[in-house]
This record gives sequence, structure tokens and C-alpha cells, in this order.
Amino acid sequence: MSNRSRRDAASRAEARRRSRLLERGEELAVDESEETESDGRPPAAPGGFLGRLFPPAPPLPNRPDPLAGFHYQGPFRSVVAAGYVLAKHPRAWLLPAIPWAAAQTLSRLSPQDYSPVQITTVLISVFAIIAAGWIGWERPWLFGLAATVAGTMIQGIFLALLLGTLGVEELEPWRLFIGIVFFQILQLQWILGGFIGWYGGYLRRRMSVPTTASERRRSRR
Repeated sequence: MSNRSRRDAASRAEARRRSRLLERGEELAVDESEETESDGRPPAAPGGFLGRLFPPAPPLPNRPDPLAGFHYQGPFRSVVAAGYVLAKHPRAWLLPAIPWAAAQTLSRLSPQDYSPVQITTVLISVFAIIAAGWIGWERPWLFGLAATVAGTMIQGIFLALLLGTLGVEELEPWRLFIGIVFFQILQLQWILGGFIGWYGGYLRRRMSVPTTASERRRSRR
């Protein structure tokens, strides 16, 4: 008998067993209904590869409406709402911007690529933006983006003043500042900041979900 025939026979036997249980008025076990499909294998996560990589995460419980008290109904409501949320919680994106800017500055001043200093600065940058998304639960991607933009401004001002004072660069400080900002934009740092901030909020939502018995068994396999 082929593998497909055995799976079909097992599927029909499982269907008959479930039908008998339902006829007797007995309920299926929760873990059994979650883990078993018609072919006896665990159910696949929805959404294909992305669904497996980022399983759905529910919103954080017992959280108020982030736009409570916001009454603007104009044509740029989404933009104004973003500014409203950021203005209500400035520390959630300004504080992570400081270590991000420090790490980016140290990375730019470090002469060697793939050195321990460079690796450390990358880790600090990533964890700082994750923290912004974690704290800014209202709009994690927005807080990650805001922290990256604010960090770029801090880095640009510091490097422009430092390099201009030391005479390392012949350009004027404001030109140095613009050059540093464009350098971060071309490196897609702002886009990465939005994504990493979103991941910080996603990670917080995932960790708030209680682990079921079926998930514990799958993690032990």
C-alpha cells in the first residue's frame, strides 16, 4: 500500500472515530482538534512562509484607544494622527534615538569593517529601535521610524560640529549635516527603523499571548 493510500485510510478512520464521538455527545479534546488535521499532521500556519515566520499576534489586552481625544477630521488625518501619537509619548522614541545615534556615530568613526566595534554598534542600533517599537505599542512602526529619524538628526548635528571643529572635513557644518542625513536615507536606515520598530511591537504582542499545551509540546520536539 502506498503512503498516499495509508494516509487516506487513516483519514477516513479518523473521520469515522470523530463522527462516533459526536453521535455519543462527547466533545473532542482541545489539543487534539488543534494539532490534528485530516491527514494526521499538525495544521499549517496561515499565510504561507510569512505566516510561519510571523504568526498572528493579537493586540495587547487592556490598552486604551491611542487616538482617544483626537478629533481632527481634515484631509491629512493620518499624518496629523501620527504626530498626535508621537507628541503624547515623546520619550518612547527620543530616548531610543540617543543610543542609536551613538552607535551609528561610533560605527562611522570606526576605521575597520566587520570588527567587534562594528558588530556591537549594529546590535545596539537594532535593540534600540526594537525598544522603541516595544514601548510605543500604539504604532510600533511609527515609533521605530521616529527614533531612527531623530537619531539621524542627533548624529548629523554631532558629527557636523565635531568634524567641522577638528577640521577633518573641509565642508561647512550644515553641508556635513545634510550629507550625513542623505547617507542614512540612502542606506535605507529609516525604512529599516520602521520595520524593526514594527517587529518590537509584534514581539511584545507575541510574548503577551499565553502558551498553550500544544505549543509547549511542539517546542519540546
